[in-house]
Amino acid sequence: MTAQTLPDDPNYCFVPAYDVEDEVQQIRIVIEGMSGYIPTALVALTVEDAERLCDKLNRRLGLSREDWTALAARSMRAETPEPGDVTEH
Repeated sequence: MTAQTLPDDPNYCFVPAYDVEDEVQQIRIVIEGMSGYIPTALVALTVEDAERLCDKLNRRLGLSREDWTALAARSMRAETPEPGDVTEH
């Protein structure tokens, strides 16, 4: 899926960057069925603060932490090429 084929009412969530645990965590938007993420200007000082912020934002979307972490995991799997994938660089 690309931005051009994005459905009118996409399923999305907010997730911490999880890049480096001891650094400021950028909050990102993940859209179901679309690999990657959309960066935001929102940040938190720790992973725990970022998860609490994402819980709050996602709660308004009707998503529990279990829901939004599963959606984020599916997005990351869609982004990671399988071993031997001819599109792997």
